[in-house]
Amino acid sequence: MANVSKLLHTTTDPETFLVNLEAEDSELKEAKRKIRTCLRLAFSEASRERFSADVQPRFFTQGSSSYRTLNDPAWPPSQQKDLDDGCYLPLSFVKGEQPSQAAKQFFEFVDAVLSELAEDEGWTLIKKPTCARLEIARDAHVDIPLYAIPDHDFALLEARAQRMEKAYDHAPKRWEDLPSNAVLLAHRDDDWVASDPRKIHRWFLDAVEIYGERLRRDCRYLKAWRDHHHLDDEKLSSIMLMACARSAYEAIRRPFLPEREDERLLSIVTRLPAMLSRDMANPASKDENLNRMSPEQRVRTAAAAEVLRDRLREAVQACDKKQRAISLMQAAFGTRLPNRPDLVSIPVRAETTVAAQPKTYVSAPVVGRSQSG
Repeated sequence: MANVSKLLHTTTDPETFLVNLEAEDSELKEAKRKIRTCLRLAFSEASRERFSADVQPRFFTQGSSSYRTLNDPAWPPSQQKDLDDGCYLPLSFVKGEQPSQAAKQFFEFVDAVLSELAEDEGWTLIKKPTCARLEIARDAHVDIPLYAIPDHDFALLEARAQRMEKAYDHAPKRWEDLPSNAVLLAHRDDDWVASDPRKIHRWFLDAVEIYGERLRRDCRYLKAWRDHHHLDDEKLSSIMLMACARSAYEAIRRPFLPEREDERLLSIVTRLPAMLSRDMANPASKDENLNRMSPEQRVRTAAAAEVLRDRLREAVQACDKKQRAISLMQAAFGTRLPNRPDLVSIPVRAETTVAAQPKTYVSAPVVGRSQSG
């Protein structure tokens, strides 16, 4: 029975899976700064003429960058690290009953401004249904979703943000000033839809508050497994995996969560196939289903999760050879998991224990592309 915990995470060695997943985000942050500066200037110069009002947007970083679950992409350029930076305007911009014209004008203006910025910077502008995306590098992009919030709340938000911006630029702190039930997201096809990204943000931060940083690490392992096996192609979202991890934690219960990194991860992935096969309510909005995969996609992702479970189970519960344990872990997570036998420990009596257990067999992985950490 191998202890592969230190392959995943340890504070005593500079080469672990978690370290190799770290994404360099300075380029994303610099792009965010340029985008914000460009849009602020454009609204300042043209909003009166274009929208019959002087409008200055506010910005809030959301998604994996704010959750601190951002991983380096496994297979660029098809996979990319990303930063979501919401652009917020006062609700009066919508002019009454959420007319489609307002959403269209919002997108047209932002698209035009960012198109010029993209040309200057050598970036690529991509028009997504719910955002403007700027592809800033082969392995990175910034998404700018567009929101509207009530005028009064926007005014309070802007005043507080201006004071706080002098000290630091940390979006989640300012999110506390947003209204709780009146955030609208501009959509290119559906006009405006109710969407408050703060709710899922709070839900995840609350979970980390309860369970600690281990939950954040486990979410990153699951995302890395998904990316290595291209399960993002099956529409398996990061939020879905985060919800699965917390659901597993709640089923296990905090006092009984294994202390060992590998045993805790095994406890989660043991439950993963069943969770991927069924609906998963959005914890921030119970009437929304996070599992948006088709029945066929659910079958495929659940099958992939079963392979993950079996590989991890053999490594942790039935393996008495260090190199075999590493091979199993790399088949599950890719070669960014280090080939470091010195980080694997085998109990002295493991050989006797293993001999007493029935053998399990896992099919050999298909050898494909690889990427070193």
